[in-house]
Amino acid sequence: MRIALVDCLAAGRVGRRLSSVDVIGSGPRLVVGILKSLGVEVELFECSDVVEGRVGLGGFDVLMVSGMSSDIASMVSTLRRWGGRGPAVAGGPACTDYEELLRYGFTAVVWGEAELSLPKLVKGLTSGDLGGVPNVIYRDGERVVSRVRPGYAVEPLLWSFQPDVESVRRYRYYWASRVYVEVVRGCSNFFRTTLPLPLLGGGRCTGCGVCRSGDLEARLGCPLGIPPGCGYCLVPVLYGPARSRPVAKVVEEVEGLVKLGVRRVVLSAPDFLDYGRDWLVRPRPLTDPREPPANLDAIEELLNSLHSIGRVARGEVYVMVENVKPNLVTEEVAKLLGRYLRGTTVNVGLESGDPEHHVALGRPSTVEEVLRAVHLLREAGLRPYVYAIHGLPGESWRTVRNTIKVLRRAYRLGAERVILYRFRPLRATAFEGYPEPRPGDPRGLALRRFVESLERRSKRRLLGEVIRVAVVDRYGREGYYVGYTLPHGPVVVVRSGEDLVGRVVNVRVVEVGAREVYGVPSGD
Repeated sequence: MRIALVDCLAAGRVGRRLSSVDVIGSGPRLVVGILKSLGVEVELFECSDVVEGRVGLGGFDVLMVSGMSSDIASMVSTLRRWGGRGPAVAGGPACTDYEELLRYGFTAVVWGEAELSLPKLVKGLTSGDLGGVPNVIYRDGERVVSRVRPGYAVEPLLWSFQPDVESVRRYRYYWASRVYVEVVRGCSNFFRTTLPLPLLGGGRCTGCGVCRSGDLEARLGCPLGIPPGCGYCLVPVLYGPARSRPVAKVVEEVEGLVKLGVRRVVLSAPDFLDYGRDWLVRPRPLTDPREPPANLDAIEELLNSLHSIGRVARGEVYVMVENVKPNLVTEEVAKLLGRYLRGTTVNVGLESGDPEHHVALGRPSTVEEVLRAVHLLREAGLRPYVYAIHGLPGESWRTVRNTIKVLRRAYRLGAERVILYRFRPLRATAFEGYPEPRPGDPRGLALRRFVESLERRSKRRLLGEVIRVAVVDRYGREGYYVGYTLPHGPVVVVRSGEDLVGRVVNVRVVEVGAREVYGVPSGD
């Protein structure tokens, strides 16, 4: 059996990434690793290469496509390129839209964690019988059959497979991209939203307290059936409570990536500070986002081991983390992160700056904890980015005004950037059934304009500065090139009389635009 695996994550509607253009996720490489360990021949492709016809899918027996709900159009475009020459399987966070994917012609949809399904799925695809495959949804004639059962991967199955390292070369700009390495699966936030919910017919949490003060095992469920976590988030639903990957497994993968020339490694986790917290409560599940506090010993062991890798120790490879829960950031935590990750970015979720709205969303933190985290992380030498979302359920002019006030404070405390997302009601989340914000909604427009003004101010700080840039390609007319800021920052357009593609150069910023900055090579 030969399988073509196509990565459509963040490809959107056009098959080409419009955001996160320099990101290589960990999921598709994990699927490759699992399939190879099962003796399956598999090849990984970028979605844009398939959709735009640069590569063909001839000679393969099975198509697998990974994507998010926002990527369904690109996943379907890939399916059309496949042309029905064999089974086609969809996976990734888009699995919650299984009805739509099956309607478009996918043979089956894998729900949640690949480790639970792939070993038996390979046999099922060979025999043509998917009836014994766990966590798979497929069409049997006119009937949709779901084999999804509650639960999540545990030892020894969890972490028994290693993501494939070699397949990172299948990404055109892998050497300059942020390559994600999974260190935590799932999330510890099993709080529930207290906003009224369409899935409850307009009802809401009764305040029974099970998810906030009950036994860790009991928090997995809700008497009313409200999905766990922040109301807009799929992570606890699909991937369960936080589980930490062993240090040796992480180091092995990072060493392999570094040998291939990867320069930027992101330790991927819904919350990096969950790392090792599950080890403090096992065998119970980690379903409390606040207690116990961060496991400093586990975090230090991981970061110290990674910084013992030669090219990392010499500063030739950057290691950074993705997200942290602000309520777990203490002065001690911030200093530990600063010791190993100084000068790198770290994301902090605010979502709403209104104190009541923030908590009602199901957030584990408070607004003041967000601001304190930004301050502590900046003081420790990190570069905090703050997330916000417009169009959320419960949004009002009051919540928008308060969010603007808090974002202004966060900026003064050292937040380097605000990343604003548009709310999208995802299937299987607590906020399923809420409408998407209308285009041109005045509240969203006000928040977006404010964030854009912060973005311009942030970029203007770079004028005259010299930054390190990994130049990946030519850009439009002769003499212009495009690259990624190291360790992370805006996309950079460089004007030069010599060919810079494939090089890391110092660039002096001379102009800033809406999405990118412009510069010229500098000898500094």
